[in-house]
Amino acid sequence: MLSNKLALMKLLLSFLLLCSFEAHCTMTEVNVAPKTCAVLEEGKPCHIQLKVNYTLDNLEQTCIWLAHKTSPEQCFNRLDVAHFLELTLTKDTLVLIKNIDEKILEQVTIQIATYQPVNQRKRRGLNWNLL
Repeated sequence: MLSNKLALMKLLLSFLLLCSFEAHCTMTEVNVAPKTCAVLEEGKPCHIQLKVNYTLDNLEQTCIWLAHKTSPEQCFNRLDVAHFLELTLTKDTLVLIKNIDEKILEQVTIQIATYQPVNQRKRRGLNWNLL
């Protein structure tokens, strides 16, 4: 009976140690707004103020990256992050949130859309006047 309790305690301790080594940063909520930027003509640059909010379960240093850049836009060492980025984009861009080991925690694509006005309905020219 005593050996069973010792074996169970060893098993529980080894499980706890394994879990402590496997702990990693997880995100509970990520909000990136807006996700689309509109331009009047294709190929023109789009100026956008991007708001990035996220909350971490565990305290860990995280950074906001743009996929085409070699350095992070901004890094944080806190649980709750709310940050504004001023961007000028000409093509769809991937925004990444990475930890210090450069593991991607979340990614969002900011799309560039070309504005296309609605076609106006042609008038028939019947000139009806009810009054």
